[in-house]
Amino acid sequence: MAEKSRSWRSFSDFITGEGGESEDFSLSDQPEPTPEQAPDLPAPRRPSRRRPTRVAMPVSNSAPVVPLDPGISTLDPESSVALPDHIAPPGAVVVAGVDANGVEYVFEDDPTADPLVDPRYDVNDRNWVRYRNSWGGFFRIVILIVLVIFATLWVRGKIYGWIDNQIERSGALGEEIDFNIPNGASTNDVASSLASNDIINNGTVFRYWLRCEGDVDGRITITGFLGCDAERTFNAGDYVLNLNMSFREVVDKLDEGPIPEIVFDITIPEGLRLTEIIDRLIAENDRFSREDLESAFSDESLVSRYLDPDVPGLLWFEGTLFPATYDIPESDRGNERKFVDRMSNTFDQRYGSLLDDPGRASVIDELGLTDYQVVIVASLIEEEAKIEADRPKIARVIYNRLLADEKLGIDASTYYAVGKPFTVPLLQSDLDNESLWNTRAVVGLPPTPIAAPGEKSLEAALQPSTGDWFYYVLTDEGGQAGAHTFATTDSERAEALQVCVDLGYCG
Repeated sequence: MAEKSRSWRSFSDFITGEGGESEDFSLSDQPEPTPEQAPDLPAPRRPSRRRPTRVAMPVSNSAPVVPLDPGISTLDPESSVALPDHIAPPGAVVVAGVDANGVEYVFEDDPTADPLVDPRYDVNDRNWVRYRNSWGGFFRIVILIVLVIFATLWVRGKIYGWIDNQIERSGALGEEIDFNIPNGASTNDVASSLASNDIINNGTVFRYWLRCEGDVDGRITITGFLGCDAERTFNAGDYVLNLNMSFREVVDKLDEGPIPEIVFDITIPEGLRLTEIIDRLIAENDRFSREDLESAFSDESLVSRYLDPDVPGLLWFEGTLFPATYDIPESDRGNERKFVDRMSNTFDQRYGSLLDDPGRASVIDELGLTDYQVVIVASLIEEEAKIEADRPKIARVIYNRLLADEKLGIDASTYYAVGKPFTVPLLQSDLDNESLWNTRAVVGLPPTPIAAPGEKSLEAALQPSTGDWFYYVLTDEGGQAGAHTFATTDSERAEALQVCVDLGYCG
C-alpha cells in the first residue's frame, strides 16, 4: 500500500521525530473498532516506533501463532476484515483465517520480509500507522549539522577567495600613472584615490588590509576585522605608480616616499623698487611674463594688510613685498599671481612679528605715524644705510627732523622721484623737483615707500637709536667702508662733508 503524505506541525517535530503524522493517519482520528470488525479485541495501544511490515503468507511453524478468534476458522473474502495494527505485537504471528482451499493465512511482523500487501486489506483502514525508526531524529540532526558546517566552510572559502583577489593583482602591471597625495590627506582619502585611479582593486579592502598589516604580512581574517588597529600614514607628494598593482606593491612604493620635488630659487634683494622687482623676476624665471606680473600687481586681493587705503593702485605693492630668497616648486614656476601673493604674505608675517617684538618706539606715537608710514621710513633707511650699525642712527635722524618739521633732504628719495638709477648723478633740476617723493623739496615723508625694506631696516625704523643728530654724511667713519658720520650742529656737518668730498663720495 502506498504511503500517504505527511504534514509536520513544527521544525522541532521534524528534527526530533516527535508527532507530525499525516492527518490521514492520526491515531486520534482512528475510529474505535466495532464488535463487528474485531470482536473481543483488546484496547488499542500506542504503536511502537518500529515500522511493521504486513505480510500475507501461508501459515508457518517458525513463529508463535496468536489466534485472532477461536470462533473464526475460515477466511471468507466477503465477510473478512482487515486487521488493525495494534493487535499485532512485534515478532508475533496473528492467525487471519483459512481460505476455501483450507490454507491458513496469517499477518506476520517480519522486518526482513518483502512487503506483500494482503489483497483483502481495506485501503480505507485509518488504523494503519507507519512507524519511524527510533534513531530518525538524531540522524536528521547529524545531517543538518553537517550541512551547516559545509555551507559555512563554502561561504568562508568564497569570501576569502574574493578578498585574496582584491589584495593580489590579476595579470601584469599596467601603465605608469602619476599619483599625488595632497597635504592633509587621510589614509581613507589615499585608499579611495588609489581605487578611483584603478591602481588597486578595492579601496575599502585596502583600508582594512592596512589596519591589519603586521607580522602576518597583512593577511586579513574575517573575525580579525574589528581587532585590527594598526595606523598607517603616507607622506604628501608626487608618486609614480602603475595600474593594477597589488596592495603590497603599492605600500612598498608609497613607503619609499614621494619623488623629490624640483625647486627653483629666486632671490629678491633688499632695496629694489617695484619696477626693479618685476625686471628681476623675469630675468630669474623665464616662465614669468611681464604682462601677467603687472596683472598680479593690479590684484587688490593680494595687497598687504598694512597698506594705506589712499595709495593709488599702481603703487600698492611698493615696499610691501618682502625681499628674500624664495624656492618655487617646478609646478608653480609659471604662476605669477601665486608668487606675488607669497611675497606679500611673507611681508605681513615678518612685519607683524616685529610690531609685536620689539614693537614701536615712543617717538613713532609722538609723531602720530601709522604702521604703513613706519614702512616708508624703513625704505628710506634701506636705501641710505651701508652698514648694519648705521640703520638705527639714520632712523633717529629722520625722526628728529620730522619732529623739527624740517626737510629730510634724502637723496635716495630724489632718485626715486625722478626715476633715475643711483649710478647716474643728480642734477640741480632733480633736486628742485617738486614731486611728493622728493624730500629735498617737500617737508615730511614720501606718500609711499621708495623701495623694499629688509627686516633689519624695518626693525631699525621701529626702534631707532637714542641721540640728537640731525645729519649723517658718508665718511667711512672709523676706517669702516660705508660708515657715516652723524652730526648735530652745522659745523659738525661741514667737517663731515669735507671728508666726504676728499673721499670722492660727495660732489
